[in-house]
Amino acid sequence: MLRGGAEFQRQKALNRAANNWNKAFLCSTDIGLHRIGQAASTGAQSDLMDSTRWGWSCMFQLQEADNWENPAATTWAAEFLLRDGESREFLGSWINSSAVQKAKKKQAKQVITCSFPCGKWSHMIGARASPECELCKRETNMDLKPTDVLQTETVAHIQSAGCKAQKKSVIGAHNRCWKYLIGAISNRGEATRNLEFIGGDDDKQLEKRWAETKIGSILPCDEIADEAGGDAHESNIFCACTQKTLRDLGKDERSGDP
Repeated sequence: MLRGGAEFQRQKALNRAANNWNKAFLCSTDIGLHRIGQAASTGAQSDLMDSTRWGWSCMFQLQEADNWENPAATTWAAEFLLRDGESREFLGSWINSSAVQKAKKKQAKQVITCSFPCGKWSHMIGARASPECELCKRETNMDLKPTDVLQTETVAHIQSAGCKAQKKSVIGAHNRCWKYLIGAISNRGEATRNLEFIGGDDDKQLEKRWAETKIGSILPCDEIADEAGGDAHESNIFCACTQKTLRDLGKDERSGDP
């Protein structure tokens, strides 16, 4: 049953890709007619004779098109799951693992099959009056601001910093991932590399970090704060500098050169 449901969703995405291809190429350019002519010339083995193969062909061409900025199929998540080399095998092994709780497996399957009970899904099946994000509505009410225009409560929304209530949690999760990567690179990198990461070991305010590393003589702290869109006293940043630059800064400080 699960396999049949997954195959239905896959074919649905491929059919949408074929429809998108028709709109982008068949109706407006000669490329579509040329492509159909090429496919038809192969006879009964043509991709045109198989909706699945034709859907794949259309999706690949849309993904490679420079002027196509939307998902080739239904959603970006669907494309991630349909493309090879995108860790689908890892996701499958995680779902089949006996060490993973059933509730987590259920949530993952709901996300994959676009049936996670978020506001948009609940509104679509008639369980909620509005698809708007309840978390954003709650935060907006607390700020005493009007709630006339709120974003739709989708899975992508509640997992992003665009959701007012989730913003701190999402940013914190991203920062932890970034710090883990920086730490792993620092600890396992080649000893001969000419690169040093600054700030990967702790959380220090931007001005203090710049003062300790003497980077301010090359790149003023205020410029970084402006680019980051926040106050320098509240901004944290990870920076990579060459070891040669740091040595040169130390020499300049000892010699008294500006």
